[in-house]
Formats: sequence, structure tokens, C-alpha cells
Amino acid sequence: MKVFVAVLACFAALSAGADVEKDEGVLVLTNDNFQEVVDGNEFVLVEFYAPWCGHCKALAPEYAKAAQQLADKESKIQLGKVDATIESSLAEQFEIRGYPTLKFFRNGKAVEYSGGRTADTIISWLEKKTGPPAKSLDSVDATKAFADEHDVVVVGFFKDAETDAAKAYLSAAGEMDDYPFGITADDAVFAEYGVEGEGVVLLKKFDEGKAVMEGEVTDAAVKKFVAGNALPLVIEFNQETAQKIFSGEIKSHCLLFLSAKAEGYSSQVDMAKEVAKENKGELLFVTIDTDEDDHKRIMEFFGMEESELPSMRIIK
Repeated sequence: MKVFVAVLACFAALSAGADVEKDEGVLVLTNDNFQEVVDGNEFVLVEFYAPWCGHCKALAPEYAKAAQQLADKESKIQLGKVDATIESSLAEQFEIRGYPTLKFFRNGKAVEYSGGRTADTIISWLEKKTGPPAKSLDSVDATKAFADEHDVVVVGFFKDAETDAAKAYLSAAGEMDDYPFGITADDAVFAEYGVEGEGVVLLKKFDEGKAVMEGEVTDAAVKKFVAGNALPLVIEFNQETAQKIFSGEIKSHCLLFLSAKAEGYSSQVDMAKEVAKENKGELLFVTIDTDEDDHKRIMEFFGMEESELPSMRIIK
């Protein structure tokens, strides 16, 4: 009898979920269906937004992309959104004070979302919160597929997951939500990436494509290694990268105020890359396109005049 009741409850939940409207793969949540969706799914990420909000508009395509990628993986994680200007009672219930605000529901209980604003970082954060800190990679094909799915991945090479180094690696992996971590003990994967003994390798789709960690594998060392290598040598400031820049592990920044339309822009960036190589992990180099109207306010903040361009500021 208990089994029959459970099956009926599951069927009812699935039937109810099927009636919820989707917008580009994202569940459209209202006061009428919100609790039903949250109670009927183990994991739900919910965005509270306002249609007029610029940051919400910037997030929308990345959020939809994340929802589609999770669906393609047949993930149990659902993404939903609430128009807080219409569903004001929900906004009040969850004390929404700004837009967008994202909350993650695990078995109906809400916690604050603290991840990034791109599809990759949203998925990485969610998978860290719903699964192991590092994905098990048992073959070369699996490792290459893992790397192909993301702009940046970190792979730990450990024959024994119980060593101090392996435990330190997994500890760091569990705390760094913005990047996907993998772990392997497969001989063929070791050979493919030229790793002998225990090690950590970061694979990326920019700059040199690969970084190999040197020295002892500790929690702090892994975090520093990833922070120093996961971003481009010179990163462009925009809405997508702002959080990675200012919420990252590297707190010292060299801000380069340049016109992307200027004739010498490429050579200036190349020059900055050479200097950035010498300061990797210690100083983050950031270009700010002074042709963008939104960036004029940053210039004003630093008391910078147009006549001073190109220019730079170092902040710590």
C-alpha cells in the first residue's frame, strides 16, 4: 500500500511539473505553482528578476543556456524564474531586495546562490552543490569530453584518493564553485597529459591552453594555482567578467583604460600580457574599454579625464 501511495505521489508531482510553462528551458514560476515546483524537485535554482533590470537582461541568455545544457545532460537540477514585479508576494516572502537575486532550493529549503553569472559558472556551482567536489574521470575520452564542455577545467591526478595531497585537492575543489574539477587514477590519462606521480593540471581554451601545478599539493596551493591560471592573462572587463574579477582570489588589479578602437590597442594588450606572465597569481590585468558609455563612470570614479587616456591604475 505504501509503495502504491508513493507511486501516486510521484506521478502527481510529475504531472504537475509538466503543466509549468517554460521559457527557453527555464520554468516560469508564479505564486500558484512555485511551492509545487520546489516541493516536487530535489534541486531548483530560482532567479527573482525585474523586466526592466539591465543586469537581469544580461543574465537571461546565460541562464537559459545553463538550463538547456543541464537538460541535455538529463540532470535533476531545474532552473526557474520569478518576475518579482508581478509575483510580489513571493518576492516579499523571500525578502528580495535587489535584482537579480538567485536562491537555490534543496529539498524545499532555500540557500543563497553565490556563483557566477555565466552558463559555465552557474552549472559548475550547481554541480558542486549537488554532487561530489570532483568528477571521476576513468578514461582519456572521458577527460577530453570533460575539458571540451567547459572553458576551464582542473584535473587532479592521484592513484590513491586517500593520500594527503588527494584530500587537499578535493578540499579545494569543494570550495571553488566557479570551476569544474575532475580526478583520475587512470594510467592512460596520466600518460596522455604527461603526468608522473601526483599532480594537478588546469586545461583552458585560451592563452597557453594548459597549466601544470608545481610544488606540494595543499589546499591553499591548489586554490592559488587555480586563481592564477583560470583567467586570461589579460581579461576584458564587462558584465560577464565583473564578478570573476572582483570576487576572485587575486585582490590586486592593474586596470588598463584603453580604447578598443585605437590603432595601437592590440599591441598594448600584447605588451600587458608579457608583464602579466611575470605577475601571474599576484596581479590581475584588466582592460576597460573607454569607448563604452557604462565605463565612463569608472573613469569618473578614478578622477580620470579623457585627455589622460590611455592610462592605468593599480588597486589593492
